[in-house]
Amino acid sequence: MLEVNSLDVVVDGKVLLRDLSFIVELGQSWAILGANGTGKSSLLRLLSGITKPAEDDVFVEDVALSSFSQKSLAKEVGLLPQFEDHNYWGSVSEYVGLGRFAHAAGLFGQSENDQLITKKSLENFEIGNLSHREYRGLSGGERQRTRLASLMAQDPRIFLWDEPLENLDYSGQMKFLSWLVGIVSTRDKASMMVIHDINLVSRFFTHTLMVFPDGGYLAGVCDEIMNCKNLSTLYQTRFDQVMHDGASLFVPGF
Repeated sequence: MLEVNSLDVVVDGKVLLRDLSFIVELGQSWAILGANGTGKSSLLRLLSGITKPAEDDVFVEDVALSSFSQKSLAKEVGLLPQFEDHNYWGSVSEYVGLGRFAHAAGLFGQSENDQLITKKSLENFEIGNLSHREYRGLSGGERQRTRLASLMAQDPRIFLWDEPLENLDYSGQMKFLSWLVGIVSTRDKASMMVIHDINLVSRFFTHTLMVFPDGGYLAGVCDEIMNCKNLSTLYQTRFDQVMHDGASLFVPGF
């Protein structure tokens, strides 16, 4: 579905990731792990087409990202960035509805189907009661749930999430990850997420991409590469592995 072939992630002339290659198939949930400054967010921008790679190194269904129009690519790949560049002035409902731009047939507002999907997205993230509130007046957690709902409304085949758990309480995190696992496994979707909680990775994700400070990486099934040795190298600190309720948990040490 999503294929990366010998991609270099370069920021301000510095190579952060070198010769990166992996394939994401439908039904898979990938976690992207790594220390700060290792190129995780820059990678997502390349995979989404926001940043253009130097070569045709990223493909969706064997078609290079550069061959897609903006609207057609938005049906295939959707990105939730870590930060926003603006403070949206409209309502929560209008913000979530922006996610339907890729599916709009014209310039005359949302169709009935678009409105139904927007409403469902609001309800799924428990913000239907906020639909008429101004987006810029929301709390951090409310704003984050609104942003998640907008990407859900976009309904791409591949979700790209840059630290989406930020500003969500524990209940919100578990509900969101459970929802995501459900739609990826049942609706022919795929997901890649930058995340820092390694124990949530063990519970909710099928695959992991580890990006190291030296520009190297590991990519594979969680059960195969999520271990103390790899995590210690990744974060430059010791980890101990414990079992709880049949699941592996990793505890950092000194």
